[in-house]
Amino acid sequence: MGGYGLVSCYGTGAQAVVEPLRARRPGSAPLTGLHLPLPETLPVNRMDPQRYPAGMAGTQAAMLAAAHEALTMAGLDRTHALTDCALVLGGTGSLAIAEAEIRRVWERTGVATALPVTSAGAMARQLATTLGLDGPLFCLATACASSANALLVARDLIRRGQARRALVIGAERLSAITLSGFQSLLLLDPAGCRPFDAARRGLQLGEGVGALWLEPVPAGHADSGRRHRFHGGANLCDTHHMTSASPDGGAMARVMQAALTQAGVAAEEIVAIKAHGTGSADNDLAEAAAMKTVFGARVPPFTGLKRGLGHTLAACGAVETVAFLACLDAGFIPPTAGFEAFDPALGVQPLVPAQDAPAGIYLYNFFGFGGNYGTLVIGHG
Repeated sequence: MGGYGLVSCYGTGAQAVVEPLRARRPGSAPLTGLHLPLPETLPVNRMDPQRYPAGMAGTQAAMLAAAHEALTMAGLDRTHALTDCALVLGGTGSLAIAEAEIRRVWERTGVATALPVTSAGAMARQLATTLGLDGPLFCLATACASSANALLVARDLIRRGQARRALVIGAERLSAITLSGFQSLLLLDPAGCRPFDAARRGLQLGEGVGALWLEPVPAGHADSGRRHRFHGGANLCDTHHMTSASPDGGAMARVMQAALTQAGVAAEEIVAIKAHGTGSADNDLAEAAAMKTVFGARVPPFTGLKRGLGHTLAACGAVETVAFLACLDAGFIPPTAGFEAFDPALGVQPLVPAQDAPAGIYLYNFFGFGGNYGTLVIGHG
């Protein structure tokens, strides 16, 4: 992993998240501007609407900013030709653009028939053209595992020789449809996300764009000179329920173990875990059970980032990976904002406060609706 970039509720650039996450400071603000019958006190984590307004242009600007940061970290300025480079996007397009256009036509004509092209594919193609990427182009929409799966696809493209390098993007903008859908499932916590807490009640949604640059380790060079190495990962589909995890965490445990096996890493080598940690009753119960299944009585330190960053849905694989890497590069494993009270039903509790981040191998979990699960294994230092 040669470079990373981020646009989040904390601002532009990966460094913008480091101190807020260290201090357990939420990046949320009251819900405004989406014309919804929801309480305006509902916390959401949004990108700067002045710099990245809702719509294609704003989303593209955020994607471009994150991509340029990742490329710069990788030592690739705008004069470098990005030939034979794949672009893999994890996201679902921009429903906010469609909603705005439908509203505009409805107010003018009384008929809501317009649906502009706002697909993830169109957005990815525009970004590839802007950056001059001429390799394969893929878009994945596998719920909250989308951009984690994008990393796995990018790795496979490089391994199979279908691309020499790859830029992976995860992007998510909030929309009325998204917020209304989660509200209809009674999954939004008006007090904010509380991962693994005894009083947890649900999610806190967010926006963000994360970018990661992948390149192969040169043949014969065990040390590529990069600080982060993508050892591998795995994904699977849990058929237990469309929107709820199996309480015993069986499928989550299987994908974690499969990721370790694929990466050639033993469970006892894991330094810490970036948990999915949505703050919902079922998800956190299942994830805690899965970690105990995989690691036994000695579960490594684990942390959840969603009170700080919000749940960025399709983007969280990239957004949370970048945020976690930025904290590791700053020398610490970030604590879990929103956690206050131990839940005996879980039997484990997340990291509070921050602790030093040693060199080693870390596990990253991403578990989405539709049973879309992904786990990544990434080395640091």
